[in-house]
Amino acid sequence: MFILHGDFYRISTKSDGTFAVTKKFGMTRFVTLILGVLCFWTVSGQSMRGTLEDYLDSARRNSPLIKEYAGQKEIAASERQRLKAFYMHSKAEVNGDLLFVPIVSLDCGGASFKWNAHDAVDYYGYDLGESSGYLHGGVTWTKPLLGGGLYKVAEEQADLDGERASNEIRLEEHSLERLVTEHYLLCLLDKARIAFADSVGRVLDRQVETVGRLVSNGLASRSDLRLLEVEKEANNDARVSALQSYQSHFVDLNLVCGVEVGEPKRTEQLLPDVDVQMTLGQSGAQSGFMEKYRLDSLNVEVGLRSFNTQYKPRLDLFMNGGLQTAGTPDWYRHFGWSAGLTFRWTFSDGGQKRQMERQAQIKRNTVSTYRDNFDYQRRMRLSQCQSELARNNERKQILENQLNEYDEILSEYARKLAVGQVSVLDYLMVLRNKISVERDRLLLDTNRKLIITAYNYWNW
Repeated sequence: MFILHGDFYRISTKSDGTFAVTKKFGMTRFVTLILGVLCFWTVSGQSMRGTLEDYLDSARRNSPLIKEYAGQKEIAASERQRLKAFYMHSKAEVNGDLLFVPIVSLDCGGASFKWNAHDAVDYYGYDLGESSGYLHGGVTWTKPLLGGGLYKVAEEQADLDGERASNEIRLEEHSLERLVTEHYLLCLLDKARIAFADSVGRVLDRQVETVGRLVSNGLASRSDLRLLEVEKEANNDARVSALQSYQSHFVDLNLVCGVEVGEPKRTEQLLPDVDVQMTLGQSGAQSGFMEKYRLDSLNVEVGLRSFNTQYKPRLDLFMNGGLQTAGTPDWYRHFGWSAGLTFRWTFSDGGQKRQMERQAQIKRNTVSTYRDNFDYQRRMRLSQCQSELARNNERKQILENQLNEYDEILSEYARKLAVGQVSVLDYLMVLRNKISVERDRLLLDTNRKLIITAYNYWNW
């Protein structure tokens, strides 16, 4: 049994000697999203030494999610500066207006079209008392006088956005560490299967040579030799299957890490073995996962304070200067300037503030529910990992004892086979049993590392 992406899986041996991975428990939505995003990674094309740390570094560098969150941090920092300018700094702008109020004038005994009425008496069009054409153009300067409090809240929101992006980077890096390690360990399992098949092949080669001499001396039948040859073919098939599995897992590992995939050459030159150690325990409150929910709760509070800034008094100083005229011939005499204060204070909104506070409370309760549920799942996952490790250790001791017994029996059978005192069939039966137990031990060792990897993921 091992745990992959928040789910429990079982590696089992099929009748043909190959391995099957079956799902036992359901996958969480969060990690499903991660796996979906990983499918869109681009390759980096960089050289790799092939260690686990190399792959982890590559995964961090090439992750599109990490790059996206890093971009969000930069955006948050930029937004902080923009808000400071908006709430604290003065603003100058050029503005202008040109208004036409066309009429049909009947003055002077005839009808004529005019763009603006001016001093017309008898005409069709807008009443001169209501509207007339004009020209306005100038520069307006505005300075907020009460922007400090407003900026403080906006600054807090921008800083929080940057902090949330940083936390998302940490979460993604932590998930990648688990995902890459799991793929790496599956490759190591395939390498161990290949090496084991090679060792079995060498044993069979020696026995083929021994039985061949016995056949030549008339002490064994040719069918015994054929049995050994058939067993060699079966072992070669097992090696080919392990190599194919390795190549598939190797490609998956490189794709996950964003590394350009080449044809794997000699397996012994790649992916050195690793010893996965369990991390120290973390309480629920200290868990790195809990930081997300703390920031989510803080975001609710900051969002409410940001909404409430509209109820604070606003006072701005302004000055403007330029041209404003109704189009009179002496328009050049109408340059001037003005200054003043603008004040705004919302003291009644029809109950909007009360509804926002109600919504904020609902959001707090939602965050709390998600936090408690995740903490429960986390504790159950840790307990399950510990239980699996205990059973793994028990099975490991049993298999080690069995292998020691088979080694002694095979050594004795090999001596007797050399002098024709035991049949090839009996020898092969013991050898096959040992091979089966050895395969189980390889799976058990890999399962143990995978369980520890899952434990370290949840114990963060």
